[in-house]
Amino acid sequence: MKKILLLICVFSVFTACKKNVQKSVDEEVKVEETHEEESASDYSDLPVLVGKQEITAIQNPPYSDWFLENYKYMPKSDVLEQLKPALVDKTFEIFMGTWCSDSRAHVPALMNILDAVGYDSQNITLITVDEDKTTPENWEEGKNIQFVPTIILYENGVEKGRIVEYPIQNLEEDLLKIATGQPYKHAYED
Repeated sequence: MKKILLLICVFSVFTACKKNVQKSVDEEVKVEETHEEESASDYSDLPVLVGKQEITAIQNPPYSDWFLENYKYMPKSDVLEQLKPALVDKTFEIFMGTWCSDSRAHVPALMNILDAVGYDSQNITLITVDEDKTTPENWEEGKNIQFVPTIILYENGVEKGRIVEYPIQNLEEDLLKIATGQPYKHAYED
């Protein structure tokens, strides 16, 4: 039984949304007991989108099932009121994997937030990556994309901050901190 559990853990490490990191043989593999199972479908049979995309590429079939499910995210309205003016003159660059459960959860929720504040989707660049976090056109080059999704917020072409793989508090509060210049560190920042 321990061997099967270890094999499952090792398989999970290699299929996660993160860049694969080799662990030393001495490290004990632990199973997260509170990990929620993904919905009925794991979407593994869907084609992997790679390259620069229009937002509609993930809003329509065959991706619409997971997009619509996660678009239902309910952001905090008081934070949205503050976020709307904070996003003026800001642009987004989003790196995601259609194969990645974190991307499938957080990118539609982000789109919901941006729609709720009336953000112009023309200011969003969506780049879908393969499981190695690359694109044939090298859109990821120089961007330090190790985990997806990576949501980068820019002001006047300069990066203000990023949310990497998952938000610290929640998407809207993390975005507000980044947009207003408050102290913020993403999940993998020292």
